[in-house]
Amino acid sequence: VHKWWRMALLYMAGVLGGSLASSITDPTTYLVGASGGVYALVAAHLANVILNWGEMPFNWIRLVSLIVLMGTDIGVFIWGTEGQNVSYSAHLAGAISGFLVGLMVLRNLRRLKWEIILKWIGFVIYIGLVIAAVVVNVFFYDELGMYPPMPAETELTA
Repeated sequence: VHKWWRMALLYMAGVLGGSLASSITDPTTYLVGASGGVYALVAAHLANVILNWGEMPFNWIRLVSLIVLMGTDIGVFIWGTEGQNVSYSAHLAGAISGFLVGLMVLRNLRRLKWEIILKWIGFVIYIGLVIAAVVVNVFFYDELGMYPPMPAETELTA
């Protein structure tokens, strides 16, 4: 329904958003980038349900399934993350990116005026968040103390 290039855009938007958020909030955690993209695809399904609510069969079942899935993941994050070095900010930012970009790029089967306005609002918010994250990474990285500690001179030569 949505074509491969829309899915690729969503995935890459999630990777970008997740990577930028992780570099600001969790610079010492491990990050590969794929999880932000995966969360973007899951959250984009929520955007799809919103945009195509009237045209989608089993819309309530889809919405409840998404809420249960996302609620379970949030519960695991809140109660089960002690001692883990995982960037949950990348997951959250990937999901937000997927939802916002999903509003813009996913196929809308019947366009209503409020849906068009919602698409543009989501797009502007996503672009604004990306620009803000890039600005923080470029201009304020040193001030926020985000660089990991450098090894001592003796460790480099040993």
